[in-house]
Amino acid sequence: MIKTGDRVRFLNAVGGGVVTRFIKKDLVGVLDDDGFEIPVLTKECVVVAEVNKMNFPVQKPTVQTETKTEPVTIKAPVAPEPEEWDESEETDYGNEINLYLAFVPTQIKSLFNSAIDVFLINDSNYTLGYCYATVNHKSEHSCRDNGTMHPNTKLFLETLEKEELNKIRQVTVQAIAFKKSGTYTPKPTLDFAVKLPISDFNKLHCFSENDFFDEQAMIIPLMEKDLPAAFIKPDPEEIKKAMLQKETPAVPKKAAPEKKRERISPIVEVDLHIHKLLDSTAGMDNAAILSYQMDKFRETLEQHKNKKGQKIVFIHGKGEGVLRKEILKELKLKYPTYYFQDASFREYGFGATMITIR
Repeated sequence: MIKTGDRVRFLNAVGGGVVTRFIKKDLVGVLDDDGFEIPVLTKECVVVAEVNKMNFPVQKPTVQTETKTEPVTIKAPVAPEPEEWDESEETDYGNEINLYLAFVPTQIKSLFNSAIDVFLINDSNYTLGYCYATVNHKSEHSCRDNGTMHPNTKLFLETLEKEELNKIRQVTVQAIAFKKSGTYTPKPTLDFAVKLPISDFNKLHCFSENDFFDEQAMIIPLMEKDLPAAFIKPDPEEIKKAMLQKETPAVPKKAAPEKKRERISPIVEVDLHIHKLLDSTAGMDNAAILSYQMDKFRETLEQHKNKKGQKIVFIHGKGEGVLRKEILKELKLKYPTYYFQDASFREYGFGATMITIR
């Protein structure tokens, strides 16, 4: 039986950590060694026994009832408390509500056996107070998740197993949009019901590449540009272009340079990709390259150490995650007061970390 505070390892994946809470009856939050909480099914976790230096299980001494001993409390590692969300980091298009429901298969190569991860995507400058529920074939509603969702983020809601999918007729999402600071244009209460496309979950072509996930996913729009999905009309010009593309062979065009959106807040950006730092890496091995990148990281923090509240985004890319792990290790050991988080995926993708000087 898994309990809060147990150290576990993952049964079908590399890694593990400490159980910090029960998200649901069969879903726990596991805090890994990098300080990130990962939702994992209890059946995918194995409790790791405590061992001594000789790698033998530690047998706890039997305490006699008449002996007074001080109670020993095992405290699970606590993740750093999240900083209040800075709503000044807004996108130019985010004052209109763009809300999506996403379904991501856990096994894209075996859809008939795959469970489905459900996400809510808030692609706007508004904070959302939300409630996510499922509706069975008797029209009975069950609240599965609720809370507050930050602007321009995606939120994991739950994992639906195959047998559970067949019991659900539709899902509902209700939300209230607001901003915690400053002025804003009020939005109407959001209330959506989506019939689950059960048969489509077995079709590979129904899952496609997208802007929100590395994996293929089924993205269902709930609201775009302040309009509910039912009222979103296709652009006649887009239809015309699509028809012309079918009739004429595609001619490769030179891609225009992508224009970055202007961000309202003054954020310092540092690209740590080695080709952005050096013209040539001739004679440098991987260790030397990593050392140079970390020197640039430390130099940047040193330059801004007296600027309290300054936000710095270090773009390190995804790759094998070596540079990111070194950055997190350095922050925890030498800069424990600095707050850090993944940078906005809309702005930087999934390969950047934002640090706030404190």
